[in-house]
Amino acid sequence: MVTRSSTRDAARRSMSSMSRGTLRKTDSKSLWNEHDIDVLKGETATGVEHVENYGTTSHPAKQDEDENKGKQQKSQQASAGGGGAGGAGGGSPGTVGEQPEGDAAEPIVAYMNGSRSHPVILAVGDRRHRLVELEEGDVAQHRLKDDRQQVLLSKDGTYVSTRDDKIHRTALVPKPQDDKQQGGQDQSRGGGGEQKDGKQKKSYGQKSAKDDNKKSSVAIEQNGTQTFSQHGQFYTAQKGGSDASVYHQDRKHSAQATDAHVHVRYGDNKIWVDKDGHWSELPILQKKDKHCKD
Repeated sequence: MVTRSSTRDAARRSMSSMSRGTLRKTDSKSLWNEHDIDVLKGETATGVEHVENYGTTSHPAKQDEDENKGKQQKSQQASAGGGGAGGAGGGSPGTVGEQPEGDAAEPIVAYMNGSRSHPVILAVGDRRHRLVELEEGDVAQHRLKDDRQQVLLSKDGTYVSTRDDKIHRTALVPKPQDDKQQGGQDQSRGGGGEQKDGKQKKSYGQKSAKDDNKKSSVAIEQNGTQTFSQHGQFYTAQKGGSDASVYHQDRKHSAQATDAHVHVRYGDNKIWVDKDGHWSELPILQKKDKHCKD
């Protein structure tokens, strides 16, 4: 196919093939993230697709509130006599004067064939939350700066950090039984794995496994008060400044150590040791152990 273009048109397309802008908000429910962005003064695009690298995805923070917006509105209302729209202007989003000016994430936008009607976002960065002062060779992932949830690969090791009022949890989750459990979307974006004309629709995408993680019975969890692990009905727990325990089903079948004692318990039978000696609430009988494995 031969495509003819004038020198002027080719120059215009070349000059308008890339832009940088500010990101207002994100819709992460679609097959690709779709962003509402401001580019040139008076140029706003909505639902712009963001092409992300396989295996990574994110939902950028929305734009900050404009600190001067309230002052400007009061000033405009005063100049207009305090009534009506207050001189704020009309029209659809993207007209001059309507673009917010708060700090925001910044997309790099490409325009297919130089057409401003077909924007695609190649990358989104956010200087409000980026990890700074990394050393040469470091690799990191992070959430919002106030969350302090980070994964850092540094020259001396790997550091996974979670704030002490939040949860750090690793768990095994069940494999998906069908496409509906994965939460995939079909080509018409109306849900995953539905029947049409007797044929199964192909599904796309997957949902977070967070809920399955929280319900898993094979897990390791840390928070500000304890480190806890579970495998089926077997548990271990280490509480800061308190105790370390291993138990089966509940603490009536447990072994526990604190700074003052160590005990073994099965139901109402208890044996413990402290600085004063060895103790039991019931008489101790001797017999061969048939339970412990070599």
